Amino acid sequence: HTERGRGHTSSVGSRSRASSRVEAASSIHAAERDQRRSERERHPHGEREREDMGGSAMQATQKQLSDAKIDLAYRDFCAHLLIPLNECRKRSYFLPWKCEHERHVYEKCQYKEYMMRVSQQKAASGAH
Repeated sequence: HTERGRGHTSSVGSRSRASSRVEAASSIHAAERDQRRSERERHPHGEREREDMGGSAMQATQKQLSDAKIDLAYRDFCAHLLIPLNECRKRSYFLPWKCEHERHVYEKCQYKEYMMRVSQQKAASGAH
């Protein structure tokens, strides 16, 4: 690697900036890990309330769901996230790369709901 008339930058300085970014990222991951650990300790059987998905009650009303033309099969605890996703899809003519954030939020909610059902089923089958 040769220098071509550019100002010489210290590799030590760039290493220290990189290490500070790594340290910041690892402290964020440690805080997230500690939060998950404390949630597991409070809810040892994984039977958390649906706090991330709006509590144990539906957030969207039946009128909102029918006005948004949400099919009955999709009216679950994540339906309130499907309304803005479908609106975004219609606005962007269903281009798959346009509504990635909304789709990710909805799919994450669906996954968490699925994992909660699995853990409740395991807890119920283990109790018998």
